[in-house]
Amino acid sequence: MSEETPKKVFLFMWENSYTLIKELKRRKDWFAAKSGSESIFVFNRENWDYGQIKQIIFSGGFFVTNKLVILEWVPLDTDKSNAIKADEIEKLADDIMNYSLPSEVLLVCVSYKPDKRSRFYKRFGSNGTVKSFPALNERELPNFVNEESKDLNLTSAVVDTLIKKVWNDQFRLLSEIDKLRYWRKYYEKEITPEVVDQVCFWMIDEDVFKLLDLAVTKPESAIKSIQSLQDSGIDWNVLNGSFVWWLRNYLFVVDYADNWITDSKQIASELKQNPWVISNIVKKLPQLKEKRDMLQNLFKSMVDIDYDIKNGNAQAENYFIIIKKILLQK
Repeated sequence: MSEETPKKVFLFMWENSYTLIKELKRRKDWFAAKSGSESIFVFNRENWDYGQIKQIIFSGGFFVTNKLVILEWVPLDTDKSNAIKADEIEKLADDIMNYSLPSEVLLVCVSYKPDKRSRFYKRFGSNGTVKSFPALNERELPNFVNEESKDLNLTSAVVDTLIKKVWNDQFRLLSEIDKLRYWRKYYEKEITPEVVDQVCFWMIDEDVFKLLDLAVTKPESAIKSIQSLQDSGIDWNVLNGSFVWWLRNYLFVVDYADNWITDSKQIASELKQNPWVISNIVKKLPQLKEKRDMLQNLFKSMVDIDYDIKNGNAQAENYFIIIKKILLQK
């Protein structure tokens, strides 16, 4: 690599997708203002093309001078969801190492868990700028919540309760803060820790995501998972709220696909949801389209259960019995 490389090659390693996305947006906005949006090129596992990437990096253009090239999941990522072939990544690494990177190219590589044995990674330590995006810690989380909820003037007890329920997913924290914002606008009352318990969801989304996957494919296994959640002592309102949240996102993504929109980043941006959430739903589109009617019925059933229990038409202690019957009927 040339002497200019340290200024021109960046490796972003991320645990915190929220801060990573903000950083990438900041850089793209700055570059677009300086050189035009047509000079920005982003490649990931959905549009990876080794030949096109090499051509963009090493060939000049008639209309584009400076270029920002963002390569996601590069260097070789140890995360199992990475679908880019290792040999293509290493071949690109060889090209970048063996040829001088053009001075007009700014290269940003984004890797969740880079393989530190790869040739690409080994050269970054001394030949590039490495920047990590760690998850917020216990000291930083209250500052983030307070900053994003200035208009609500939340007490420290409310902030602590919210963090205990949601923890360090900043997308989820923003979503739950919005719920509290709407709650206060509607009820015109002070937000207390008890309100947070009532309105916000616990960190069970991954369990519910897996459970709904089973509901679509193996209802009997979903029943066993429901029983495990019941045995854990989870509150019915927490579980049902998470069910409704996931089902709503499922149905939104199917609607977007009906309109030929399947780019997970675009959908996540428009729905203001965590890109990880939408990306995982998009992967299941074929099954979700096939089971659309079932998902719509399940969503309606969950909403009806919530209404009936909260209005005294059904007993909360019967929630798990009702939900098992619904799953078996589907």
